[in-house]
Amino acid sequence: MDVQALGCDFYAFSGHKLFGPTGIGVLYGREALLERMPPWQGGGDMILSVSFGKTTYNALPYKFEAGTPNISGAIGLGAAVDFLQSLDLPAVHAHERSLLEYATAKLGGVDGLTIIGTAREKASLISFVVAGVHPTISAPFWTRTASR
Repeated sequence: MDVQALGCDFYAFSGHKLFGPTGIGVLYGREALLERMPPWQGGGDMILSVSFGKTTYNALPYKFEAGTPNISGAIGLGAAVDFLQSLDLPAVHAHERSLLEYATAKLGGVDGLTIIGTAREKASLISFVVAGVHPTISAPFWTRTASR
């Protein structure tokens, strides 16, 4: 992703969306904006020097990295990125498309089930509602209801 070509001020994503660990992600910020922003936490290597009269923050990106870094999360995120880059993405997309078509066809046969969102180029995710079933009902209830 070329965030500079996008022209965005900030760009973020979560590691678990890439099959990586939870609790880690990436936040890109335009350098000029980050320079003007104050840190929201303190401690660790984010402080360059401290005196009674003044605190000087470290250079970017350290300015926003308070406390102990999530080292294992960073390693896991790197491994997830490496894994994704090793895949044949057109083949993955084709497989996801076939799974979406199969699931859509099967769900279409469930009485009282309405699929939400049927765009031609939709993601391989299916949102649906079932008549008479509240969306927060637990899976065991849904299993018992669906098997009748």
